[in-house]
Amino acid sequence: MFCFGSSLGIMAVLGEPKMKRTIELKHVGPKHHVRNLLEELIARLEDKLAHVPSEAISVHVVFEENGAHKLYRASLTCHLPGQTVAAHEERRDAGEAIRKVFSEVERQLEKRKAVLHRERLRRQLRHRRARRELPEPLGATQTQEIQT
Repeated sequence: MFCFGSSLGIMAVLGEPKMKRTIELKHVGPKHHVRNLLEELIARLEDKLAHVPSEAISVHVVFEENGAHKLYRASLTCHLPGQTVAAHEERRDAGEAIRKVFSEVERQLEKRKAVLHRERLRRQLRHRRARRELPEPLGATQTQEIQT
């Protein structure tokens, strides 16, 4: 299902996905490679969010072109239960701007997942246990052998 918006651009809501997706193309002509790249990266993001109930996720992508300065601006907002993750990027290359935005959101999601699973605390505990189990310094064991 496609919804055509005002003169600002085209707004497309993709039909029947697992999670709610909204793609806005502002001041961009019919560039199929941009749409294909966005759909591919959203599908990859959806795979990474497989642990979250899909009906609780919504993704909003805005891609716009500033013709006067030959700049491309991409922004991505991902609404999750209890948190919203967002990023935006402005580049002279359209594909680079889109990829940077998605990589930043993926980085934030990995950080969120690590916090939820308390990986930092687990690493600290493992490190503390390893430090406790270190053997005694070499001089201390030689002294004990001499005394016995």
